[in-house]
This record gives sequence, C-alpha cells and structure tokens, in this order.
Amino acid sequence: MRPTDRLAVENDRLRLRIEALERLAAESRQAEEARRQSEEETRRGAEERRRRENAVLGRLAADVNASLNLDSILKRVAEGARELSDGDVAGVALREIDSDAMVFRYWSGVHGVNTGTLRVDGGTGLAARVMSLGRAVRTDRYASDPQISKEYVEVAERETIASLLAVPIVVGSRVEGIIYVGNQLPRAFTELDETSVQRLADRAGLAIQNARLFRGHTRRQEELAVLYDILRAVTGPLAPDKFVEAVHSLLGRVLDARRLLMLRRNADARAFELVWASAPGWSAEDTGLETLVFERNRVIRTADYLATCQAEGVAPSAFAHGLRHATIAPMSLADRAVGVLALWSADRGYSRADEELVTTVAALSALRLTR
Repeated sequence: MRPTDRLAVENDRLRLRIEALERLAAESRQAEEARRQSEEETRRGAEERRRRENAVLGRLAADVNASLNLDSILKRVAEGARELSDGDVAGVALREIDSDAMVFRYWSGVHGVNTGTLRVDGGTGLAARVMSLGRAVRTDRYASDPQISKEYVEVAERETIASLLAVPIVVGSRVEGIIYVGNQLPRAFTELDETSVQRLADRAGLAIQNARLFRGHTRRQEELAVLYDILRAVTGPLAPDKFVEAVHSLLGRVLDARRLLMLRRNADARAFELVWASAPGWSAEDTGLETLVFERNRVIRTADYLATCQAEGVAPSAFAHGLRHATIAPMSLADRAVGVLALWSADRGYSRADEELVTTVAALSALRLTR
C-alpha cells in the first residue's frame, strides 16, 4: 500500500476514534445531566414530602389545641394519612374498652362501609399482625393475600381496595389504634409512605392520650353531678317507676344506657317483679343473667352479651335483642341483694368506671326501693 493510502486509512481510524470519544463524552454529559436532574427531582420530592408532612402535622397540632373532641381529631388523622400517602381511602380504628378488638371510628373515601359495625381483632387480618408486631404492615395484593381473613376481603372487594397499609397508633407501650390507608388501583405503598403515616400516628397517639385525660376529668365531674342528682331523687317523693325513669335519664348523661331494666326480688315467690323497663318486651322468663347476678351478688359486665349467656348456660333476654354490651349489677343492702339493675348498649362498651358507677347507683336504688 502506498504511503499516501496508509496515511488516509490512519486518518479515517483517528477520525472514527475521535467521533467515538466525542459520542462517549456527549453520552457521559447527558448521563451526568440526567443524574443531576434525577437527584434534583428526588431532593425536591423529599422537600415537598417534608413540607406536606409538616403542614399536615401542623394542622393536626392546631386541631388538638383547639379541640379535644376525639372524633374531630380522628377525622383529621384519617384525612392527613390519605393526603400524605396519596391513598384513595383512609380509616382509623381504636381499641374497644377492655378488649383486643378494634372498632372503626372514621372512614374516608369509602361508600359501602358501615363504620359502627366494622370491627377488626385477632385472627388473620392486618390488625392482628400490627398488634402482635407493634409496627406497620402493608400488602400489595390485599384480596389475594393468604394471610388476610375472607371476612375483611369481602369489604375490600366491595370498595375495590387493591393495596393496604396499616400503621399502629401507640399510647404508652400498647397499640391503641390503627390507621389504614388503601389504594383502589394496584399501586404499592412505599417505605416513605409508611414513615410519613407513622409520624402522623405518633402525633395521633399523643392527641388520643390528651383527649382521654380530658375526657376522664370531665367524666369524673359529670359523674359527681349525676350522683348528686340521683341522691336527691333517692330522698325525694317520686314513685318507684318515676324514680327509675329519672335514674335512666341521669345515667344517659355519662354512659350509653340504650336499655335499662330494674327488677325487685319477691322473696316469697322466689321470682323477679318488674319495677321499670325503658322499653316493652321484658318477660319474667328471660332473666338468666339477672338471676345469676342476684344469686352471686356480683356484677356481670360483658362486651358480648350473647356469648356470655352461652358461656353461663342461660338464654339471652328478648328485652336485650340486638344489644351487644351489658352491665348487670345487684341492688344490695348490707351485703344482701334485693334486686338487679341492668343496662344494655349497642355500640359503646362499658368500662370499669361505668361498672363502678352502675354499682353505686344500684345500691342507692336498693335503698330507695326498700325505704
């Protein structure tokens, strides 16, 4: 090959190498620019997330300071969780009194869920896993997740919930509530979503604790006022039925007294006599738990009336049909029962404080009826 031809070939090779290096440099510059843009977008996204978190947490703090109404706080918590995670639906469940069951207090974005009747507890649901682990749990395929109970899957399918995030609300060392966020489209929740909602849950725990402390203080004041009015009724001229009617109204100021029944024991007939019932339907044959309370001279308080009747081997009263919670207290004088005072509630359980109040009122009623 002539020298001029070899020079031309070398020139072509050099030109190709230079062009390759230029392309590589351009690609490197583009990659670096894309990396910087990605980092900038990530930084801006993180700043926007922090801004949104701070705004939501700030609004929650303002609401807590402005109002200790727990339902209002839970609504703000659910809406905040939905906003922080870009979820389609959100809800908050709180632990039921003296129980491991969680009862939903608020749902946002759903259509067919009856908040008052939806409960989650032990078993194979997300709630059981959150309570046992004490941390957030999420699933990307709720309806087909083998660890989820079919009972809850039916609700999810009705609301077309695909993915679900459950975050614990901890008060002290105990899981007292759960924040749920769901997506109707198959978009998985991320660790960042979990972290954001957990921060909200931590604030919610403090808010719930403060609300309960305030409610407890208010409750004690109201109890004293109710007991004072009942004492006045005890010493007043009211007939027995009017007296119990007044007691029912007074108790309704501090607890859920959907149904109230007062029975006096006829020692000669060894049977109960009706003093007053808040509704028709009482029958002398439907006194299974009342008889046990009278004979044992001890209160029965239950969050599942039907289950307690079954466990005690007695038939449930038709008077309490459809009512889940019950507190039945003996009306005693000098350690001797003379009757029973029974209350039932559909939605709100009775606490130990409620039991103590009902026991005190039962003793005062015994004094009034045997005066």
